Amino acid sequence: MQNVKDEYFLAALGKRIRSIREAKKLTQLDLGLLCNNHSEQIGRIERGQHNVTICSLLLIANALEVSMKDLLDFDYAVQPKK
Repeated sequence: MQNVKDEYFLAALGKRIRSIREAKKLTQLDLGLLCNNHSEQIGRIERGQHNVTICSLLLIANALEVSMKDLLDFDYAVQPKK
């Protein structure tokens, strides 16, 4: 089960993936084909509804022709433990 912080992170990650994909003029179907995934799964990732694995992120980064660093380059504030 994901907590609220996880949901915010996944949503920010998905937004970043969508932004890069759209900048490259790719559809979800195009990206899915490039990284051997279904367009529905790409949609879930972009909406922050799927906790994607590191290996899947690497496939997506390669398909988008960006580094993992670029893929994960988005603002997300990590909250200290209380």
